[in-house]
Amino acid sequence: MVEVRHLNIDDLAAVRYVLTTAAAGAAPNHDAPAEVKAFRKFLCSARYADLLLGNPSYTAWIDNEMVGTAAWSPGEPPSPTARILAVFVQPMFAGDGIGRMLVERIENEAHAAGYRALNLSATLNAAGFFDALGYWVTGEGGWALPSGCEIPVVFMRKLDLHVERAAS
Repeated sequence: MVEVRHLNIDDLAAVRYVLTTAAAGAAPNHDAPAEVKAFRKFLCSARYADLLLGNPSYTAWIDNEMVGTAAWSPGEPPSPTARILAVFVQPMFAGDGIGRMLVERIENEAHAAGYRALNLSATLNAAGFFDALGYWVTGEGGWALPSGCEIPVVFMRKLDLHVERAAS
């Protein structure tokens, strides 16, 4: 049974583990070693922790083990669009519906807050996951990390967050 909880500061060490194992497991298939290293460094930074703690963020747990994490950011008023900041699942649990559960939580919460759409910048390894959830590609580009390294991303969007979903 997967339990989804709000992220708190005491979860940061476990979040970093989930983030780095997910990035290490999937990114090398799409990104150069320097890009993977820079991305992992950013995910473990205080700046990234502040981003997660300053926005609605969630963790997914199986018993006492964190297996996933996700976060979103409200849009600037009067924009009807919010933004998914992160969705990561430990590779061992990929394909078990945990990522889908976290995204549905974000979509439902964003809809309840009055947003009609979600945008995101997906790493190349995550684009297929979001495509399967109804997100469509709006462009391609790079995401500049604080180190100056840029990782390739796909910009994606989903409209019609008003669609009701069954509780997971």
